[in-house]
Amino acid sequence: RVAITAGKVIEMMAFTKRLKTITVLVGLLGLLYICSVDLKFILKGEYMSVSLQSSCTPVDKKYPLTITTVTKNSAAYIREWLEYHRIIGVQHFFILDNESNDDLKTVLYPYIESNIVTYIPWEDVSYRNTHLEVIMNTQQKGIIYALSRYGCRSKWTALIDDDEFILPKGNRTVVQILEDYEAFGGLALGWAWFGSNGYVTKPTTLVIESYTKRKRGLHFLYKAIVQPHCVRRMKTIHFPEFESGYSYVTENFTVVHGHASSPTSDIIQLNHYKSKSLEEWVYRSTVRGAVAEKKWRNKADDFNKIDYNDIEDMDILLYLPELKRRLSIQLPHS
Repeated sequence: RVAITAGKVIEMMAFTKRLKTITVLVGLLGLLYICSVDLKFILKGEYMSVSLQSSCTPVDKKYPLTITTVTKNSAAYIREWLEYHRIIGVQHFFILDNESNDDLKTVLYPYIESNIVTYIPWEDVSYRNTHLEVIMNTQQKGIIYALSRYGCRSKWTALIDDDEFILPKGNRTVVQILEDYEAFGGLALGWAWFGSNGYVTKPTTLVIESYTKRKRGLHFLYKAIVQPHCVRRMKTIHFPEFESGYSYVTENFTVVHGHASSPTSDIIQLNHYKSKSLEEWVYRSTVRGAVAEKKWRNKADDFNKIDYNDIEDMDILLYLPELKRRLSIQLPHS
């Protein structure tokens, strides 16, 4: 009888052990399922949702055209960038400062006081939960915060960097060009990459004046001017996704689904002064710092890979006399 009882005890212990194993396996399977669902939402960009459509009204859209940008240590360049874009019709700038340690805010102060710039310190960027930290780079987090917080104030906003200059072609302003695309969520800008023009050290002339040579053809990616109330989320900084009924199109009204197959810039172009001189590239790579996460940051030894000087493109110099005049004045003006 004792032997039978002991056998039953041993059997019960074995059963309990198997039950525990099954419970653990079920728990692991459940966890894997949750993680897979979570990952699916992450890959789809569900954690990057910016839906603004229902919260925006026509009254909110104070500015016909703004720029939303994330910048870092750009004090030496920001006035040229601001004044140039004011010339071509940008009314306001939403500038997210990614922990600059130069005198960026001091340079921006007159523009802030004149209500030309909304200055957003990085501590205000509230998208800092675990999922976003894992899947998003600094620019995405900043742009999503700005669109969510300030998007309704703009009919159109350009999501570009402080080394990029929008260039309208022909006799129309950017706002006039955008009138043709009001039925769409965003306009994909042809991206032209400019090189060093052979400069080793930083020239004393302006950026758009100094660097007039670029890569033949356009980059396979785009940058966007979007109607914020149409934006659903940002898949990447290059690929906004829009609410149902709105799409992302090129200047030729081709819907953008991925990389550009044959990009054009006959109507509007985005000049990207990425490398500048070797001195500036090294400074940006090693001292100034970059907005992008570490794996995307520019390395000093990559200069030759992106120093494109294939063709001369001087179209933007049309605006140089007025830009110089404006920069000769200390305070921003209308």
